[in-house]
Amino acid sequence: MKEAAVRMTSEKFTGQSAGTPTPNDGRGANGTPINVPNSVPVNNGSSVKTEGVNPAPSGRRRLACTNCRKRRKKCDLNFPCASCVRLKIECNVNDEDMRKKRYTTNYVKNLETHIARLETNLKSLVDKVYPNNEQMLQSMMIGDVLSTDGTEPSNGGTVKNEYSGNSPSVPPVDSRQSPLVSNTPNVLPSISNGRTLSDVRDTHTALPPLRFPQGQPAVNGQVRKPMINGSLYPEGPVAYRPARPISSSSLVSVNSLVSSDGSTSSFSNDANRILGAGRARISDLKTTVIKRPADLADSNMINNDPVVLRSLSKFYRWLYPGHFIFVHRESFLYGFFNHARNNYEDSHYCSIELIYAMCAIGSRLDPSLQHMSEVYYEKSKSILLKLVFDENSIARITTVQALFCLAFYELGKGKNQQAWYFSGLAIRVGYDMGFQLDPKVWYTDDVKGQLTKSELEIRSRIYWGCYIADHFISLMLGRTASLSVSNSTMPESDELPEVEGTEEFRFIGKHVLQISLPLKNLIILSRIVQIFTSKIFIESDDTSAKIGYLDKFNSQVYSWRQSLPEFLQWSQDLLSDEDVSIDPTVSYFWYYYYIVRLTFNKPFIEDSEESRTVVVEIIADLKTLFENIVHKLGNFQRSTLFQLYACLLAINCLRKLLELDDKDVGAKREEWTQLLDYFSDIFFNRMYPQYLLPQQLQQQQLSSTAAGDADTEYRSLEAPLVNQVNTNYTHDFSLSNEIDDLIKDLFDVAHNPANPLV
Repeated sequence: MKEAAVRMTSEKFTGQSAGTPTPNDGRGANGTPINVPNSVPVNNGSSVKTEGVNPAPSGRRRLACTNCRKRRKKCDLNFPCASCVRLKIECNVNDEDMRKKRYTTNYVKNLETHIARLETNLKSLVDKVYPNNEQMLQSMMIGDVLSTDGTEPSNGGTVKNEYSGNSPSVPPVDSRQSPLVSNTPNVLPSISNGRTLSDVRDTHTALPPLRFPQGQPAVNGQVRKPMINGSLYPEGPVAYRPARPISSSSLVSVNSLVSSDGSTSSFSNDANRILGAGRARISDLKTTVIKRPADLADSNMINNDPVVLRSLSKFYRWLYPGHFIFVHRESFLYGFFNHARNNYEDSHYCSIELIYAMCAIGSRLDPSLQHMSEVYYEKSKSILLKLVFDENSIARITTVQALFCLAFYELGKGKNQQAWYFSGLAIRVGYDMGFQLDPKVWYTDDVKGQLTKSELEIRSRIYWGCYIADHFISLMLGRTASLSVSNSTMPESDELPEVEGTEEFRFIGKHVLQISLPLKNLIILSRIVQIFTSKIFIESDDTSAKIGYLDKFNSQVYSWRQSLPEFLQWSQDLLSDEDVSIDPTVSYFWYYYYIVRLTFNKPFIEDSEESRTVVVEIIADLKTLFENIVHKLGNFQRSTLFQLYACLLAINCLRKLLELDDKDVGAKREEWTQLLDYFSDIFFNRMYPQYLLPQQLQQQQLSSTAAGDADTEYRSLEAPLVNQVNTNYTHDFSLSNEIDDLIKDLFDVAHNPANPLV
């Protein structure tokens, strides 16, 4: 076919067949003979039969070929010329001299505007036929002219070009030019190999489209890698189809949520909220100011609802940071107050389902709002489940945060299975949006634009807060944590400033809030827990070997406490300080430490003297903390989940201590019995309205007592603890060297995979 094309071209130029000799056959322009090969290779690897002919029409001077003109070399005016033959490239004949033909600037701009308008119309058609198909747009080369100034002309939309007769005509395409080479830039894609438009349409379903084919520049200048729908493959999962636009009818609407004072919060979600169109950015937290809505008379606005405001205030004043580090206060409140009128469609860190989930938790801390807790919970749950299981929904960070909030809500109700499911969904949704990856290197569906520096820091805070939440839930339920340092590239979280306008949502204490430093040390503690969980509770060693690992665990955790910075250190004097011990921004760190040590030592109270010593010392510290709460606050209405489970662990440990032989209990039996009654009263009577777990365990206890089964009277209290670990899990130490190096530097110990942290 290519030989025929060249032959036809030669015939058009010479008026003879390619095989007919010409007067200058085998000679140059001056009649001197030249050596012309019978076959000239072309750049596509094929060869074309040619003759040493001059294809210029009679009576017209032959011009230099394009290659010689580009190289500024003298052309011998043969076809092909000697230079092209020597370089083994195609010789392009220029028949028409365009050097003296110039077009006006106005004509060129009008032509560009006309093409840009055509491309815009074509792009809109492509978006309708192939929604969200970036590969199709790339294949059609749409945007080359749109990237320039496509301003419409000021002559009423009329473009003066060759169609109006006011500008020079477009140069005609030379019909004699070889079809193998085209010097005209392509505006539309070339369709080769006999493919039709219907074939091009089929590529939408035949090929997995690249949503981010070129990548986007990162903050440090490197190209960020794409991650499509949670897959690390650039083209997406093995079976991948692009997300279709979501119609508003397929989304959940949250309407007519009636509060106790009769006010109504009415909102609806739409496709733009899920797709994240036009969300506002937080440019700099240091200069950001949260402005409350000016029109306080509009009670239908959720950020004016007094019940919602009181619930969120309780949430952040008494439970933050605690195990809710992942709900960054400043970014949430910024979206809560500034983006309500748009149904939070332009907010990155606030959504209706997240607001309801937080209100479900915060409202339980106020007796006058507790009746609204389940209402908020059901609203948030219904929205979240439909979002999570909607095939066309796009993962958002607020979905992850709301699911974790519901997991803790269920944990406080004693519904361990529901809590585990919600936390698992949160992690899966997070993986789907790539929340464990550094946004400087990766970009995902939820954020296609460039994140600001403050947003990068917020994302880091949210991820590592989710890390602590996952490890705490796994510790309470005796399961294996899903998030680990080894599969994350998210940088460490730095300290973030408090924004003006959040005073109503802060605990008024004597200490400046610090989250970054405690968070880093909790990550190290969680890593120690992760390592020794496999050695103590999973691997099939005898009891003596497990006790040996337990002794090493106690030693490492104690060393961790001794190596804490001065700000995080605490002593008996600090525990006795009522102003400090009731401060939720400080004491949560202590409770986490006590919960970890009680969880690991409780199963070995009968076998290890060191475990009994550790348990007794921690129970004494917890009694001091609880006495300060009673003396300072008068009740446990604002208790945290850490305090709830610390109290439950103390009850379980005291029960096991009283079950020891008389020679081990001795004179301490009476003291331990009084402590058991003290913690039982707090747990079952004073923490019940805020958390439903005490009522559930008490009902199980009464049922067992009524059945006459004295051995199972307190057996139900063991359910949430670490005795139910997954025995099929074996820790892979090869994946965790980076955090082990950090621990090695902290404790000055050498890393040994066979015997970690020893």
